[in-house]
Amino acid sequence: MQPSYTHRAASLRMQGYYTAFFAVYGIAIPLWPRWLEGEVTLQYVGFVLGVSYWLKLVIVPITAWIADAIGDRRQVMIALAVMLFVLLAMMPFFEGWIAFAVLWGLGGAMLSTGIPLSDGLTMRLGQLLGVDFGKVRSWGSFSFMASALAVGALADQFGDQVIYWAMVVTSVLLIIAAIAAPKVHTEPLNDKTPLFEPLKLPNFPLFLVTVSLLLSTHAALYGFSAIYWKSLGYSNLTITLLWMAGVVAEIAMFSISSRIIDRFGAMPMIIVAAVGGVVRWMLLSYATELPLIVIGQALHAFTFALLYMSLIAYMSKRVPPAISASAQGLYDSLSMGVFFGVLTMAAGALYEMDPAYSFLLMAGCSFVGGGLAVLLLAKVRRYERRELDLSES
Repeated sequence: MQPSYTHRAASLRMQGYYTAFFAVYGIAIPLWPRWLEGEVTLQYVGFVLGVSYWLKLVIVPITAWIADAIGDRRQVMIALAVMLFVLLAMMPFFEGWIAFAVLWGLGGAMLSTGIPLSDGLTMRLGQLLGVDFGKVRSWGSFSFMASALAVGALADQFGDQVIYWAMVVTSVLLIIAAIAAPKVHTEPLNDKTPLFEPLKLPNFPLFLVTVSLLLSTHAALYGFSAIYWKSLGYSNLTITLLWMAGVVAEIAMFSISSRIIDRFGAMPMIIVAAVGGVVRWMLLSYATELPLIVIGQALHAFTFALLYMSLIAYMSKRVPPAISASAQGLYDSLSMGVFFGVLTMAAGALYEMDPAYSFLLMAGCSFVGGGLAVLLLAKVRRYERRELDLSES
C-alpha cells in the first residue's frame, strides 16, 4: 500500500526518529554505566548491562514477528518507547542489583530493539518513496555524537544524576518521535508465521551468518579500546575524540554509500568492508601512535557504515516486505546478541593475555567473514543466472 506521504515528509519524520533514538543511545552506551556504578556495587554493573544483551535474543525476534504479523512497525516502535520510559521512571523506587538487572535488562533490550524496526521502516520507505537510507540514518550518528558529548560534559560539572534525567527526557522525546514516524502498512502473510520465513529464502542463512560475523568484529573496540588507549597514556578527552573520529567517518560514508552500492553492488561492498576490517583490526592491534589510531578509527566508514548500508541494500532487493522485520530481527539477534556476546567474552580473555590478541581475533573473524562474503557472491550470482535461464526457457 502506497503511504500518503511525500518523499520529503517521510524523510523528515524518520530523521526525527533517528535523532531522538540516538540521543538516548548516545547516553546509554558510553555514559549509562557511570550512573549505574552509583546505584549498584561495581561487581554487578557488568551483569546488569549484560542482561539486556541476552534478553534481546528473545525480545528482538518476538517484536519483529509482531511487526510482520500486524503489518505495522510504527505501532511496535511506539510501544517499545513507552515501555522504556516506564521502566526508567520506576528505577528511583527500587534498589539492589537484582531490581536494576530486571529494569535495565528489559529497558535496554526495549531500546536496542528499536534499531531493526526503524531500519526496516526506512528501508520500506526507500522502496516506496525513494527515501535515502544513508542520509536519513546519518542524523542518528550526529545525534549520538552530540548527546554523548553534551551529557558527558554536564555530568562532569553537575554530577552523574544528570545522566539518569537525560535518559528520562530523551526517552520522552523518543515516544513523540515514534508517534510521528510514518504509517506504512505492509500486508502480512495470512497463513504463515513470519519469524523464521526469511531462513527459507535462497542464500539468506549464509548472508545472515556473514554480515552478523562482520558486524560483531566491533566487540573488542566497544569493550576494550577505551581501556587499552588509556593504558597507553591517552586522556579521556583524546579517547572521546577518537570515538568521534569513527562517528564522523561513519557519517561521511552514509552520505555517499548509496551511490557506491548502486555502482558496484551490495555483495562486492560486503567484501570490501571485510577487507577494511582485516586492515583496521590489524592496525589497532599494534598501533600506539595517535595518527595510526586515528587512521584505524577512520576505517569505521568501511567496517560499519559501508557494511551496514550493503546489508540494507541486499535485504531491500531480496527480502519480501511481508517478512522484512523478521529478517532484520534475525540478523540483529545473531550479530548484536549471540556473536557479539561470544566475541566480547573471547576478546576479554585474550585481552588479559595481551591487548593485541583481542584485536587480532577481530581481524581473523573479518578474514573469515570476507571468505564467506566471496562465497555468498558466487552462490547468489549462480542462483540468479539459473533463475534467468529458467525464465527465458
